[in-house]
Amino acid sequence: MDDRADGRTTGVLHLADARLDTRGPGDPSRPWRPRRRGSPRRRGSPRRRGSPARLALLVAVATTTAGCALFASPTPPADHLPSLAPAGTIGYVACPDALTPVELATGVAEPAIPLPIGGTPAPGDFAVATSSNGRTAYVVTTSVPGGATGSADGHNVLVPVDLVSQRAERPIVLPGTGAARAVVVLPGGRTVLAASGDEVVPVDVADRRVGVPIVLGRGRAVAGMALNPQGTTLYVLVAGAVAVVDPSRGAVGPIVPTGLTVSSAFSPHGIVVSPDGSTIYVVGQGGTDYQGRVLSIAAATDTPGPVASFAAFGITQPAALAVVGGGSALAVVDAANNAVDPLPVTSFASPPSPVPIPVQPGSAHGSGTQHPSDIVAGPGGHHAWIVDGFDSVVRYDTATRTFSAPVTVCDGASSMTVAPAP
Repeated sequence: MDDRADGRTTGVLHLADARLDTRGPGDPSRPWRPRRRGSPRRRGSPRRRGSPARLALLVAVATTTAGCALFASPTPPADHLPSLAPAGTIGYVACPDALTPVELATGVAEPAIPLPIGGTPAPGDFAVATSSNGRTAYVVTTSVPGGATGSADGHNVLVPVDLVSQRAERPIVLPGTGAARAVVVLPGGRTVLAASGDEVVPVDVADRRVGVPIVLGRGRAVAGMALNPQGTTLYVLVAGAVAVVDPSRGAVGPIVPTGLTVSSAFSPHGIVVSPDGSTIYVVGQGGTDYQGRVLSIAAATDTPGPVASFAAFGITQPAALAVVGGGSALAVVDAANNAVDPLPVTSFASPPSPVPIPVQPGSAHGSGTQHPSDIVAGPGGHHAWIVDGFDSVVRYDTATRTFSAPVTVCDGASSMTVAPAP
């Protein structure tokens, strides 16, 4: 009955001599303690007599809770609180100082959740991930004292967000310096891995304890992270390589060369893992023509595999990619051409033509203001959601290769994640 791994403590009834003491832990008027049999009552307090029905009820309660530990909770259990989150699958869009929930079924944006940080982090220096049960989001970002803009004078933090109450909690300060551009949640929801410069910082979110950072080394600032389906291996995207990390031991394993630069769009999803865990996909620019590419890596051997090139379509800058169609294809967003590059796995070396993202109302194509920065798969993998123009998200139908109308979100949007309703 202990749910502390998700940041909650479940309270149960305290029984004392078959009586319910109504002065529970929630009564701030005086300290609470169980009254032992035979102890004197306060003068003037009425004697309580237990009726057979009342005693039978208490016996039933005691029987029900016999297998559970007894915990005193000063607040009601979170499971019984009315959720303020929208229903259905939710997208959470990260912005410099807020998190916007979006109902994916209806395409409706809910009010943004403010983040309690100082100043404004640099564009792209923040990312979001959620627990598997959709109850908590974690935003890794930079808090700058004095309300300054940029990340040079700030410190990196992890901000837990209660998605039931739609409120952000007090930030957890992280060690390390440099950008904070990626975050993942390990299975079970208790440990979060947050990027901080060239370090991956484990955080026990149940007690807010920061663990020993996993140091990747100079020149290996984290640009993205992805877990295998079992959550036992972490793949960390850095400039020119992918570092393979064992999160259970905090150990850095093989460094797989990619020959690719990291996109200047700074998306945390420049690296993804196939649903079966057999292949890692990475986007970037490289080769003799310095064009956009997708590189595959075999997970079994940690060796680079086939490469997909978009050179035939001009200058391209892949920013992020998502696995769609149950693993049968990839969808890549091109920040240079404002387009989606569909990439079937069966014809990996011969990508089809890009699909232009419609120009948003009020923006001019090529103005430099409409650039996709992230893409994530929606439920079922038949749709993907694109963060576009730093202020909206657009649904992309992977079968028909068409787009929905843009949904306006918080300003400065650069990344997104998808989770079930809490």
